[in-house]
Amino acid sequence: MRRVVVTGLGAITPLGVGIRRTWTRLLASDCGIVSVANLEPSARWKELPSTIAGVVPHGKREEGRWQASDWLAKGEERRMAKFTQYAVAATEMALEDAGWKPQSQEDKEMTGVCLGSGIGNLEELYNTSIAYDKTVSYQAELDREMFAEIRA
Repeated sequence: MRRVVVTGLGAITPLGVGIRRTWTRLLASDCGIVSVANLEPSARWKELPSTIAGVVPHGKREEGRWQASDWLAKGEERRMAKFTQYAVAATEMALEDAGWKPQSQEDKEMTGVCLGSGIGNLEELYNTSIAYDKTVSYQAELDREMFAEIRA
């Protein structure tokens, strides 16, 4: 049996960016759940059956908020889903918190990171559901046309 030791933590949460910020706000009974009904574009969010969500606050890193450019290069930012960006940043925080900077290949291979994500990215889920709905609607229209031609 191998021993596993958790030596560092990192967090990107609706309570803030960083384990200390998140923990402090949690102990203060702060809530990270907010209304998304007024986020832009507002029409997008008002269509949802629920307009409350846990949203990671955006802003300066020093204020415990998320800004992708603090963690990623521009090219990486555009190619990654938001929740993947969060995972990369939380991993970096955990390794920094642990003081672990593996140099040798053996050390790198012996390093593990455990990640958890609640739901992924709300915006991507929304866009995917709209695309799916359009595809289903389009397919239904094609089916109606095809059956109308067969009946005629």
